[in-house]
Amino acid sequence: MKLSTQWKPLNRDQRRAWNAWAKSNPVLLDDGSFRRVSGHKAMTMILRNRALAGDALRPAYPPAAAAWLDGALSTRDAGPWTENAGYVGFRADQVIPAASKWFVWASAPTLTTEQRPLSTLKFITVISAGPMVFDDVTGSIGGAYLPIQGDWHPPVDLNQTTPHWDPPRRMWFRLHHYVDGQLSPGRVLSGSIDYEL
Repeated sequence: MKLSTQWKPLNRDQRRAWNAWAKSNPVLLDDGSFRRVSGHKAMTMILRNRALAGDALRPAYPPAAAAWLDGALSTRDAGPWTENAGYVGFRADQVIPAASKWFVWASAPTLTTEQRPLSTLKFITVISAGPMVFDDVTGSIGGAYLPIQGDWHPPVDLNQTTPHWDPPRRMWFRLHHYVDGQLSPGRVLSGSIDYEL
């Protein structure tokens, strides 16, 4: 279903509600920027986010105000790791009392000397996390990462007892907290690709 076609069935009051919402709320565009757009464009972007998050579209309803979780997740002792099947995920840096969803962009394995490490960011997945206490980890996003950015394991080097990238590589992430179609400002994180788990 083309999400932009959801505008036509809306009545005048519903369209006004979207136009009013769009005047005060920037949305994340495909180029990674946040901008205020028309009510029609805002509705299309919000409905796309709701669909990706597995939520009901509810085209007649602009989002309510959101309380963002900022700095809730990090890569601290959470990968990316390459031992066995590997793990790419995030660790709770604060208590997250309710279930939450996060939109994740990630880079290809990048040299630590790369001047523009975010240039290869691509949308990877939406992660759902139940309530978390400090130090909990999310499930791995490795399965979603692999078909989009490729393998983060280093090439086989028989001279290495613990396979590692030589020269070293990092993986960069941009996380957005999701609430009812809206995405928070992005938080950029990175992690060194290591063998130890």
